[in-house]
Amino acid sequence: MRATVDSFKRTVIIGNSGSGKSHLAQELAELTECDVVHFDEHFWEPGGFNKKRPPDIAQKEIHIISQAGSWIMEGVFGDLAESVLPNATALIFLDKSWCECETALFGRGSESSKQLDQITAKKNFNELLIWAKAYWERENSCSQKHHQKLFSEFKGTKLKFMSRADSENFLESLT
Repeated sequence: MRATVDSFKRTVIIGNSGSGKSHLAQELAELTECDVVHFDEHFWEPGGFNKKRPPDIAQKEIHIISQAGSWIMEGVFGDLAESVLPNATALIFLDKSWCECETALFGRGSESSKQLDQITAKKNFNELLIWAKAYWERENSCSQKHHQKLFSEFKGTKLKFMSRADSENFLESLT
């Protein structure tokens, strides 16, 4: 059975930092005519990536959004992903190598345009690199292990991509 665009109108995309979640979400959103929801925008306070929102606020916001008819949600935060999976029709796991993630992170830079403080942005980027490299060793909901668990347990349409080429081939198959 061939996947259709309509199969992906309530999709969660998970994976490590630099795995291409935002890019895939944007491309898929254009094909499905859905809005993109970035977990980062709900997990962090506005103005940067150095102050977390209270978890109950982030969970509540994401839960409310997940009640809508269509959306593409993406992020590394497995607890947020897990909370909306009951409302999702599809789950995409970007399980890419550290080499591919690291290359992408350096390619996009520190995202300093989204930061209020440029010095803090540089420091945060260096911390992000260390944090992202530990994806396979972490034991929390932002780990490869937890993402794999979510993927294994999900009952809807699920896809795992190991490379950017896998993601691009998937998008081409929908057009």
